[in-house]
Amino acid sequence: MIVTTSHPSIGTAHRTRGAARSRGFTLIELMITVAIVAILAAIAIPSYQDSIWKGKRGEAKAAILKALQAEERYYTQNNTYVDPTSLPIANRGAFPAVSADSLSNSRYTIAVTRAGVAPLCTDNDFAKCAVVVATVIGAADPKCGATLSMDTVGNRSSATGNAICWK
Repeated sequence: MIVTTSHPSIGTAHRTRGAARSRGFTLIELMITVAIVAILAAIAIPSYQDSIWKGKRGEAKAAILKALQAEERYYTQNNTYVDPTSLPIANRGAFPAVSADSLSNSRYTIAVTRAGVAPLCTDNDFAKCAVVVATVIGAADPKCGATLSMDTVGNRSSATGNAICWK
């Protein structure tokens, strides 16, 4: 059975108000959603950035090991280590200058020095030891600083001394 009324606004006002409520969100609901998204972002963004730096450190470590292997090959043939920049350009191929295939793709530059800071080579003599240093291009790594280093003896170092840098 359908009930009709003679007055057009009876029953209509109630339906209009109910329809308005179901079409959107309240300010409280939106603020709760924004707060949840902010909390998730506060957790996820630092974790993501840490993962990015971990990958970049891996790139630097691989380049350091490649340079150390080239140093050892040179040492085997010449009974001394060498600064690759002192070699003719044609002979520098095994010694990486950057951590990736090109400077534009690299996060680190690679250099070989005679002496480091303890516990790295302190003899200042290429006949005994060489230190390979990876230096960050741009902003420094928040955990490891601007450099990662390793000498031909196997001693490892970072600008901050943080042990996580070589794990």
